[in-house]
Amino acid sequence: MTQAPTDPTQAAPLITVDVWTDVVCPWCYIGESRLHDAIEAEGLTGQVHLRAHSFELDPTSPVTPDQDNIEHLVRAKGLDADQVRQMESQIKEMAAEIGREYVTDRPMANTRGVHRVMQALSEAKGADAATEFFMQLQRGYFTGALDPFDADVVVTRAVEAGLAEETARAAHEGRSHDDKVDAEVREAASMGARGVPFFLFNDKYTAPGALPMDAFRQALRQIADEARAERGESAGAGAKGTEGEQA
Repeated sequence: MTQAPTDPTQAAPLITVDVWTDVVCPWCYIGESRLHDAIEAEGLTGQVHLRAHSFELDPTSPVTPDQDNIEHLVRAKGLDADQVRQMESQIKEMAAEIGREYVTDRPMANTRGVHRVMQALSEAKGADAATEFFMQLQRGYFTGALDPFDADVVVTRAVEAGLAEETARAAHEGRSHDDKVDAEVREAASMGARGVPFFLFNDKYTAPGALPMDAFRQALRQIADEARAERGESAGAGAKGTEGEQA
């Protein structure tokens, strides 16, 4: 995935992908991975700009991680624990198919603090820094490399990304940026999002869910052709959003 060019002499990316996501969303992790692979397969490396946006899967989750992901779904969805473990195993198999690690037993708690810090970072350092910060937390969560519910972990990553520690802690503790989180959730809902991941390509075409890689490739190909045509580089056609798995 690429970030927006900082050199004004560089061409703008052909495609901008806005994705509404939550750090604990397994389909978001799978979807971002498939999108990344589709970009490489289509030869679009360096020409796609990803921007992450806030979306909470379960705002009612407890602030402290007093449960794991299995217990959470049993309580929140009324599912049988064995059903949940089977679902996790199936997602792990999907991750393995695209060469990604996936830990099936994970802590679970409210993600609002992470989203507030992402918004604070976006405000201070821009969308690219905020997106990279968020994606690192999400990947670390699903690979078992870090705990996004540890305030010190989140703040440290934010500081490494360029945010002042005081600002990061204030956001994480709920003293700022709730309005920014709410605004992004409303924006997704206004476009019809009922779950995540939810993708918006070039401010025109939406795609709900973790699309299969072939669907991502087709969409990217069509949208890139359209963007080139608009720039006078070649003829092209538009792409339509395609249904995929939703959280």
